[in-house]
Amino acid sequence: MRKSHPPTYSLFSSQFLLSKFLLIIVASYLSACSSNGIKGLVEQPTIQVHKVEMGHFSLSGGSATFVLDIQNPNNFAIPLTGLDYGLRLNGVQVAEGVKEQRVTIGANQSQKLEIPLQFSFSNMVNMLPGLLRNRSLNYDLGGSIHLPWFKIPFNRAGSTTIH
Repeated sequence: MRKSHPPTYSLFSSQFLLSKFLLIIVASYLSACSSNGIKGLVEQPTIQVHKVEMGHFSLSGGSATFVLDIQNPNNFAIPLTGLDYGLRLNGVQVAEGVKEQRVTIGANQSQKLEIPLQFSFSNMVNMLPGLLRNRSLNYDLGGSIHLPWFKIPFNRAGSTTIH
C-alpha cells in the first residue's frame, strides 16, 4: 500500500500565485477605502475633537486631555487598534505619541477616545509668551487612527481661552 503525501506548492505554482494576487487586490481595495471610502458601501469614519480638558499648568509643565469623538457611519462595526498623534500649542510642538487601545465602534455609532498629554517645562517656556499675551491656547492636533489593515489620518485645530 502506498502512502499518500499532502500536495506541496512551489513558490511559482498557480495556486500560490493566485492567492498572492488576490491578497494584493484586497489590500489595494481596502487602502482605497481608507482615503475616501466607497459611497454607499464603505464610508470613512469621521473624527472630531469633542472637548479639551485643561489640567494643571506650573513651571514644571502641564497636562491636558483631548477627547476625540470617532463616528462610524457604516452598517457594520469597525475595530480600532489605536492611534498616533502630535500636538502643537500656540505653534510649538509639545507632544507626540502612540496610544494602543482596542475599541470596537458599533454600526452607525460613535465612541469617545481620550488622549492624555503631558507637557515639559522647555515646551511650556516656548509657548508661554503667546499664552500670556493672548490669554488663549491655540491647538493643532494631528495623527491617525489605526484599523487592522490601514490608518485614517485626522487633523483638528481650535482654541480655548485661559482664565
